[in-house]
Amino acid sequence: MPPTPHLIAACLPTTTSIPKGAVHLVLNPTSGGGAGLRVRPELERVLAGVGREVLVHVTGGPGHAVELAAAAHAAGAGMVVAVGGDGTAHEVANGLLDARQAGGAAGPALALVPVGTGNDFAKVLPGAAPRARALRTVGHGTVRAFDAGRVHWNGRSEWFVNAMGTGIDGEVVRQLARSRNLPGGAVYLTALVRALLGYRPIPVRLTAGDFRFEGRVMTLAAGNGRCVGGAFQLCPGARPDDGLLDVSIIAEIGPWGIARTLPGVLTGRLAGKPGYLAHRTRRLRLELLGPGPHHVQLDGELREVAAPATLEVEVVPGVLPVLTDVSTEGDDSH
Repeated sequence: MPPTPHLIAACLPTTTSIPKGAVHLVLNPTSGGGAGLRVRPELERVLAGVGREVLVHVTGGPGHAVELAAAAHAAGAGMVVAVGGDGTAHEVANGLLDARQAGGAAGPALALVPVGTGNDFAKVLPGAAPRARALRTVGHGTVRAFDAGRVHWNGRSEWFVNAMGTGIDGEVVRQLARSRNLPGGAVYLTALVRALLGYRPIPVRLTAGDFRFEGRVMTLAAGNGRCVGGAFQLCPGARPDDGLLDVSIIAEIGPWGIARTLPGVLTGRLAGKPGYLAHRTRRLRLELLGPGPHHVQLDGELREVAAPATLEVEVVPGVLPVLTDVSTEGDDSH
């Protein structure tokens, strides 16, 4: 696995003030049916009210937010606000972290105004939800150091801030695109049912220190956050600042096992459920043993991985400065 010692050595203090410099808004105009565009005026008012210079960048397609975030880092931004869903947060974080790796400086803080469908990262980011609180956090928050995960495969690498995984969660991501017009939680349950109807468990081999697993899985996730797919609490004990990834495995189980385990996936009460295994680690090796191609999700973004596939996954502690509202600590509403 390519080492990242200079990033680990450069971990941030636990909390700091917002760095000086302009605030760059990276806004996805399609998230939440255009909600990002609608929230823009209020967001600009909040920042003007605390005397911050604001630069607005509207994304033009997949990957554009990575470029915009990296450019903001190079321009000396004090903060980059991702206005969108988990995909926007994922791209902005990758742009900032890649720029930090190249230059060594911590760079701007990442803030989030969640206007997407799942908003999984917002669930572990104090002060990021609901939206009114997110706006307050952007104006008056405190910078805190979060961990980030990194995956290396086939000569490339990519960061994740919430979770990565393979199995049925990747298929759920694919099905979500077909279900987005449904109301509330129905979108996730519909996507899950569609995924289950056609899903076949995949063979994997996972090694994490002394922990080893080989067999077919329904799903396998490594979480920096607790939730994936908007509603599925696969890593209920995960914390984004403990220097560890929570690995959650649900091995191949039949229809009765699925019926018994699904409520635990939705509530986070997975202990003792059929097929469930859990482990905490700083790094792991995941071998996808089927013929492929394989699908891996990173913060809900699908990546197709050619076979044979070996993924090296690590957590880099305290590498990502994020804006939080410390007054919400212990408040499950975020």
